[in-house]
Amino acid sequence: MTSCAFLCNISNGTYISLALSVPGERPGTISRYACNSLDDFNEAVFNFLEGHGNPTLMGAAFSTSGWEVDGEVDLVHYGFALKREGLRRLLNVSRVNIVNEFVAKALALPVLGDQDRTKVCGGEAMPEQVMAILGPTVGFGGALLAPDGMGRWTASHCEGGHSDFAAATLAEVEILKCLMLKYGHVSRERVLSIPGLVELWHCLAIMDGEDTVAEISAEEIVALAYADNERAKTAIRIQTEVFAGTASDYALITGARGGVYLSGELLDLLGDLFDHEVFSRRFHDKGRVSSYVRDIPVFKVIAEDTEILGLSTLFE
Repeated sequence: MTSCAFLCNISNGTYISLALSVPGERPGTISRYACNSLDDFNEAVFNFLEGHGNPTLMGAAFSTSGWEVDGEVDLVHYGFALKREGLRRLLNVSRVNIVNEFVAKALALPVLGDQDRTKVCGGEAMPEQVMAILGPTVGFGGALLAPDGMGRWTASHCEGGHSDFAAATLAEVEILKCLMLKYGHVSRERVLSIPGLVELWHCLAIMDGEDTVAEISAEEIVALAYADNERAKTAIRIQTEVFAGTASDYALITGARGGVYLSGELLDLLGDLFDHEVFSRRFHDKGRVSSYVRDIPVFKVIAEDTEILGLSTLFE
Protein backbone atom coordinates (compact mmCIF):
# COMPACT_ATOMS: atom_id res chain seq x y z
CA MET A 1 0.00 0.00 0.00
CA THR A 2 1.10 3.59 -0.66
CA SER A 3 2.32 5.40 2.44
CA CYS A 4 -0.78 6.53 4.31
CA ALA A 5 -1.97 8.24 7.46
CA PHE A 6 -3.42 6.46 10.48
CA LEU A 7 -6.61 8.12 11.76
CA CYS A 8 -8.37 7.53 15.08
CA ASN A 9 -11.43 9.08 16.67
CA ILE A 10 -11.48 8.32 20.39
CA SER A 11 -14.25 10.50 21.77
CA ASN A 12 -17.40 8.37 22.04
CA GLY A 13 -16.54 6.81 25.40
CA THR A 14 -17.29 3.19 24.49
CA TYR A 15 -15.60 2.51 21.15
CA ILE A 16 -12.93 3.93 18.84
CA SER A 17 -13.04 4.47 15.08
CA LEU A 18 -9.96 3.71 12.98
CA ALA A 19 -9.17 4.35 9.32
CA LEU A 20 -6.33 4.88 6.87
CA SER A 21 -6.15 7.67 4.31
CA VAL A 22 -4.01 8.58 1.33
CA PRO A 23 -3.42 12.35 0.97
CA GLY A 24 -6.02 14.00 -1.25
CA GLU A 25 -8.50 11.14 -0.94
CA ARG A 26 -11.37 10.44 1.43
CA PRO A 27 -10.51 7.91 4.15
CA GLY A 28 -11.03 4.26 3.41
CA THR A 29 -13.31 1.88 5.30
CA ILE A 30 -13.76 2.90 8.93
CA SER A 31 -13.52 0.17 11.54
CA ARG A 32 -14.92 0.35 15.07
CA TYR A 33 -13.58 -1.44 18.12
CA ALA A 34 -14.94 -1.63 21.66
CA CYS A 35 -12.58 0.19 24.00
CA ASN A 36 -12.68 0.34 27.78
CA SER A 37 -8.98 0.33 28.67
CA LEU A 38 -5.53 1.15 27.35
CA ASP A 39 -5.01 -2.56 26.65
CA ASP A 40 -8.19 -2.53 24.52
CA PHE A 41 -6.86 0.48 22.62
CA ASN A 42 -3.46 -1.05 21.94
CA GLU A 43 -5.01 -4.35 20.85
CA ALA A 44 -7.45 -2.58 18.51
CA VAL A 45 -4.63 -0.63 16.85
CA PHE A 46 -2.54 -3.78 16.45
CA ASN A 47 -5.43 -5.80 14.96
CA PHE A 48 -6.46 -2.97 12.63
CA LEU A 49 -2.99 -2.46 11.20
CA GLU A 50 -2.36 -6.19 10.90
CA GLY A 51 -5.68 -6.52 9.04
CA HIS A 52 -4.44 -3.92 6.55
CA GLY A 53 -1.08 -5.57 5.96
CA ASN A 54 0.88 -3.37 8.41
CA PRO A 55 1.18 -0.44 5.98
CA THR A 56 3.92 2.17 6.00
CA LEU A 57 2.59 5.18 7.90
CA MET A 58 3.52 8.80 7.19
CA GLY A 59 1.94 9.89 10.45
CA ALA A 60 -1.09 9.63 12.69
CA ALA A 61 -3.92 11.89 13.83
CA PHE A 62 -6.30 11.50 16.77
CA SER A 63 -9.52 13.29 17.70
CA THR A 64 -10.41 13.12 21.37
CA SER A 65 -13.08 14.39 23.74
CA GLY A 66 -10.50 16.21 25.83
CA TRP A 67 -7.38 18.21 25.05
CA GLU A 68 -3.66 17.66 25.28
CA VAL A 69 -1.70 18.93 28.27
CA ASP A 70 2.06 18.40 28.45
CA GLY A 71 1.98 15.64 25.84
CA GLU A 72 -0.88 13.72 27.44
CA VAL A 73 -4.65 13.49 26.86
CA ASP A 74 -6.80 12.38 29.79
CA LEU A 75 -9.69 10.40 28.27
CA VAL A 76 -12.14 10.73 31.15
CA HIS A 77 -14.93 8.93 29.29
CA TYR A 78 -12.67 5.90 28.74
CA GLY A 79 -10.81 5.80 32.05
CA PHE A 80 -7.25 6.05 30.72
CA ALA A 81 -4.83 8.53 29.15
CA LEU A 82 -2.84 8.62 25.92
CA LYS A 83 0.69 9.98 25.76
CA ARG A 84 2.10 11.50 22.58
CA GLU A 85 5.42 9.66 22.92
CA GLY A 86 3.62 6.39 23.57
CA LEU A 87 1.60 6.82 20.37
CA ARG A 88 4.78 7.51 18.38
CA ARG A 89 6.31 4.28 19.65
CA LEU A 90 3.13 2.26 19.16
CA LEU A 91 2.76 3.34 15.53
CA ASN A 92 6.45 3.85 14.72
CA VAL A 93 5.85 7.38 13.40
CA SER A 94 7.35 10.79 14.10
CA ARG A 95 4.29 12.88 13.29
CA VAL A 96 1.33 12.69 15.67
CA ASN A 97 -1.54 15.21 15.59
CA ILE A 98 -3.96 15.30 18.54
CA VAL A 99 -7.01 17.55 18.25
CA ASN A 100 -10.34 17.93 19.99
CA GLU A 101 -13.21 16.05 18.32
CA PHE A 102 -14.97 19.29 17.32
CA VAL A 103 -11.77 20.65 15.79
CA ALA A 104 -11.70 17.48 13.68
CA LYS A 105 -15.35 18.06 12.72
CA ALA A 106 -14.53 21.68 11.83
CA LEU A 107 -11.66 20.60 9.57
CA ALA A 108 -14.14 18.47 7.60
CA LEU A 109 -16.50 21.37 6.79
CA PRO A 110 -14.82 22.60 3.57
CA VAL A 111 -14.97 19.11 2.04
CA LEU A 112 -18.57 18.26 2.96
CA GLY A 113 -20.82 17.74 -0.04
CA ASP A 114 -24.57 18.22 -0.34
CA GLN A 115 -25.00 14.54 0.54
CA ASP A 116 -23.22 15.15 3.86
CA ARG A 117 -25.50 17.89 5.22
CA THR A 118 -29.08 19.11 5.25
CA LYS A 119 -30.19 22.75 5.38
CA VAL A 120 -32.04 23.87 8.51
CA CYS A 121 -32.50 27.57 7.77
CA GLY A 122 -30.80 30.74 6.57
CA GLY A 123 -29.42 32.17 3.35
CA GLU A 124 -26.33 31.37 1.31
CA ALA A 125 -22.88 30.90 2.80
CA MET A 126 -20.39 33.66 2.09
CA PRO A 127 -17.14 32.31 0.62
CA GLU A 128 -13.95 32.40 2.69
CA GLN A 129 -15.74 33.43 5.86
CA VAL A 130 -15.63 31.90 9.34
CA MET A 131 -17.61 28.70 9.83
CA ALA A 132 -18.72 27.33 13.21
CA ILE A 133 -19.70 23.83 14.28
CA LEU A 134 -21.30 22.96 17.59
CA GLY A 135 -23.48 20.37 19.18
CA PRO A 136 -24.58 18.27 22.14
CA THR A 137 -22.92 14.98 23.02
CA VAL A 138 -22.33 13.77 26.59
CA GLY A 139 -21.34 17.42 26.97
CA PHE A 140 -21.51 20.32 24.54
CA GLY A 141 -18.72 20.97 22.07
CA GLY A 142 -17.83 23.57 19.51
CA ALA A 143 -15.11 24.86 17.21
CA LEU A 144 -14.65 27.42 14.49
CA LEU A 145 -12.84 27.42 11.18
CA ALA A 146 -11.23 30.59 9.88
CA PRO A 147 -9.78 31.19 6.39
CA ASP A 148 -6.11 32.13 6.16
CA GLY A 149 -6.51 34.13 2.95
CA MET A 150 -4.47 31.60 0.95
CA GLY A 151 -7.12 28.97 0.36
CA ARG A 152 -6.53 27.05 3.58
CA TRP A 153 -8.21 27.01 6.98
CA THR A 154 -7.29 27.24 10.65
CA ALA A 155 -9.45 25.50 13.24
CA SER A 156 -9.83 26.64 16.82
CA HIS A 157 -11.30 24.70 19.72
CA CYS A 158 -13.51 26.39 22.30
CA GLU A 159 -15.15 25.46 25.59
CA GLY A 160 -18.46 27.25 25.01
CA GLY A 161 -20.36 24.41 26.64
CA HIS A 162 -19.09 25.65 30.00
CA SER A 163 -20.28 29.22 29.42
CA ASP A 164 -23.24 30.42 31.47
CA PHE A 165 -26.71 29.14 30.62
CA ALA A 166 -28.70 32.23 29.61
CA ALA A 167 -32.46 31.91 30.11
CA ALA A 168 -34.54 33.71 27.47
CA THR A 169 -38.10 32.69 28.40
CA LEU A 170 -40.05 32.49 31.65
CA ALA A 171 -39.96 28.69 31.50
CA GLU A 172 -36.19 28.78 31.07
CA VAL A 173 -35.91 31.13 34.06
CA GLU A 174 -37.67 28.51 36.19
CA ILE A 175 -35.40 25.80 34.80
CA LEU A 176 -32.37 27.94 35.62
CA LYS A 177 -33.61 28.38 39.20
CA CYS A 178 -34.13 24.63 39.51
CA LEU A 179 -30.63 23.85 38.26
CA MET A 180 -29.04 26.58 40.40
CA LEU A 181 -30.48 24.95 43.51
CA LYS A 182 -28.91 21.68 42.41
CA TYR A 183 -25.55 22.82 41.03
CA GLY A 184 -24.92 26.46 41.91
CA HIS A 185 -23.27 27.52 38.66
CA VAL A 186 -25.26 26.39 35.62
CA SER A 187 -23.40 26.01 32.35
CA ARG A 188 -25.02 25.59 28.95
CA GLU A 189 -24.16 21.91 28.78
CA ARG A 190 -26.27 21.23 31.89
CA VAL A 191 -29.14 21.63 29.42
CA LEU A 192 -27.47 21.12 26.03
CA SER A 193 -26.29 17.52 26.22
CA ILE A 194 -27.63 14.00 26.42
CA PRO A 195 -27.65 14.18 30.26
CA GLY A 196 -29.16 17.66 29.87
CA LEU A 197 -32.32 16.19 28.37
CA VAL A 198 -32.74 14.21 31.59
CA GLU A 199 -32.13 17.37 33.65
CA LEU A 200 -34.89 19.14 31.72
CA TRP A 201 -37.28 16.26 32.37
CA HIS A 202 -36.57 16.47 36.11
CA CYS A 203 -36.96 20.25 36.16
CA LEU A 204 -40.31 20.04 34.38
CA ALA A 205 -41.49 17.41 36.86
CA ILE A 206 -40.52 19.66 39.81
CA MET A 207 -42.24 22.61 38.12
CA ASP A 208 -45.35 20.41 37.85
CA GLY A 209 -45.27 19.96 41.65
CA GLU A 210 -43.87 16.43 41.85
CA ASP A 211 -41.88 15.79 45.04
CA THR A 212 -40.02 12.74 43.74
CA VAL A 213 -39.05 11.99 40.17
CA ALA A 214 -38.23 8.47 38.99
CA GLU A 215 -34.93 7.88 37.22
CA ILE A 216 -35.15 8.01 33.45
CA SER A 217 -32.70 7.94 30.55
CA ALA A 218 -32.48 10.22 27.54
CA GLU A 219 -33.34 7.26 25.34
CA GLU A 220 -36.52 6.66 27.35
CA ILE A 221 -37.49 10.34 27.06
CA VAL A 222 -37.08 10.18 23.28
CA ALA A 223 -39.19 7.02 23.15
CA LEU A 224 -41.89 8.74 25.23
CA ALA A 225 -41.83 11.73 22.87
CA TYR A 226 -42.44 9.44 19.90
CA ALA A 227 -45.35 8.04 21.92
CA ASP A 228 -46.76 11.60 22.23
CA ASN A 229 -45.90 12.15 25.91
CA GLU A 230 -46.32 15.88 26.62
CA ARG A 231 -43.51 16.28 29.13
CA ALA A 232 -41.04 14.51 26.86
CA LYS A 233 -42.06 16.66 23.90
CA THR A 234 -41.78 19.82 26.01
CA ALA A 235 -38.29 18.87 27.23
CA ILE A 236 -37.13 18.32 23.65
CA ARG A 237 -38.72 21.55 22.44
CA ILE A 238 -37.06 23.60 25.20
CA GLN A 239 -33.72 21.95 24.55
CA THR A 240 -34.05 22.69 20.83
CA GLU A 241 -34.83 26.34 21.58
CA VAL A 242 -31.84 26.69 23.91
CA PHE A 243 -29.66 24.99 21.29
CA ALA A 244 -30.84 27.46 18.66
CA GLY A 245 -30.19 30.45 20.91
CA THR A 246 -26.71 29.15 21.65
CA ALA A 247 -26.03 28.55 17.94
CA SER A 248 -27.00 32.11 17.06
CA ASP A 249 -24.80 33.36 19.93
CA TYR A 250 -21.90 31.45 18.36
CA ALA A 251 -22.75 33.00 14.99
CA LEU A 252 -22.68 36.51 16.44
CA ILE A 253 -19.56 36.01 18.57
CA THR A 254 -17.52 34.39 15.78
CA GLY A 255 -19.04 36.19 12.79
CA ALA A 256 -19.72 32.82 11.18
CA ARG A 257 -21.09 34.08 7.89
CA GLY A 258 -19.68 31.00 6.20
CA GLY A 259 -22.31 28.91 7.98
CA VAL A 260 -23.20 27.31 11.29
CA TYR A 261 -23.11 23.51 11.39
CA LEU A 262 -24.92 21.33 13.91
CA SER A 263 -23.55 17.96 14.95
CA GLY A 264 -23.50 15.64 17.95
CA GLU A 265 -24.82 12.36 19.28
CA LEU A 266 -27.95 13.94 20.77
CA LEU A 267 -29.10 15.00 17.29
CA ASP A 268 -28.62 11.41 16.14
CA LEU A 269 -30.70 10.23 19.10
CA LEU A 270 -33.51 12.72 18.42
CA GLY A 271 -33.79 11.90 14.73
CA ASP A 272 -37.05 13.28 13.33
CA LEU A 273 -37.89 14.87 16.70
CA PHE A 274 -35.41 17.64 15.92
CA ASP A 275 -37.80 20.37 14.74
CA HIS A 276 -36.28 22.66 12.13
CA GLU A 277 -39.07 25.23 12.51
CA VAL A 278 -38.65 25.48 16.30
CA PHE A 279 -34.90 25.81 15.86
CA SER A 280 -35.15 28.43 13.10
CA ARG A 281 -37.57 30.64 15.00
CA ARG A 282 -35.29 30.89 18.03
CA PHE A 283 -32.08 31.12 15.96
CA HIS A 284 -33.43 34.23 14.22
CA ASP A 285 -34.73 35.85 17.41
CA LYS A 286 -31.87 38.27 18.01
CA GLY A 287 -33.67 41.60 18.28
CA ARG A 288 -31.89 44.39 16.45
CA VAL A 289 -29.50 42.01 14.68
CA SER A 290 -32.05 39.40 13.63
CA SER A 291 -31.39 40.26 9.98
CA TYR A 292 -27.69 39.45 10.48
CA VAL A 293 -28.28 35.90 11.69
CA ARG A 294 -31.21 35.36 9.30
CA ASP A 295 -28.75 35.51 6.41
CA ILE A 296 -26.42 32.90 7.93
CA PRO A 297 -27.06 29.35 6.68
CA VAL A 298 -27.47 26.63 9.28
CA PHE A 299 -26.80 23.03 8.33
CA LYS A 300 -27.24 19.75 10.16
CA VAL A 301 -24.35 17.39 9.46
CA ILE A 302 -25.67 13.99 8.42
CA ALA A 303 -22.39 12.41 7.30
CA GLU A 304 -21.02 9.75 9.61
CA ASP A 305 -17.51 9.89 11.07
CA THR A 306 -16.86 13.53 10.22
CA GLU A 307 -14.03 13.48 12.77
CA ILE A 308 -12.17 10.93 10.65
CA LEU A 309 -12.82 12.96 7.50
CA GLY A 310 -11.51 16.08 9.20
CA LEU A 311 -8.39 14.34 10.45
CA SER A 312 -7.60 13.21 6.92
CA THR A 313 -7.33 16.83 5.75
CA LEU A 314 -4.31 17.31 8.02
CA PHE A 315 -2.27 15.23 5.56
CA GLU A 316 -3.24 16.94 2.30
